[in-house]
Amino acid sequence: MDKELQDLNKQVLQVHERVDVLFRTAKIPSMLMSEYKNKVSQYENMIESVETMKKMAGSDDAVEKLIFQQKEILNRRMKCELELARKAQSCII
Repeated sequence: MDKELQDLNKQVLQVHERVDVLFRTAKIPSMLMSEYKNKVSQYENMIESVETMKKMAGSDDAVEKLIFQQKEILNRRMKCELELARKAQSCII
């Protein structure tokens, strides 16, 4: 696996673990909780789809483009989860 992609995966996992604790332990409005669950599920599905496409890719160039796409998805996921955490914190303070 690409080193940069590995590092990004670790960062996303760390962010997700912290955000998930907030959503599991705090009293979060149900609409925001649903949004959080839906977004996490969507991002996980996107990553799984790209992984599947990487396995089926016929060239190294195609794999490189998919890795770039995967990095973009992971960066967006991290930003999305942090934004949802900010919304959640504003609801519980």
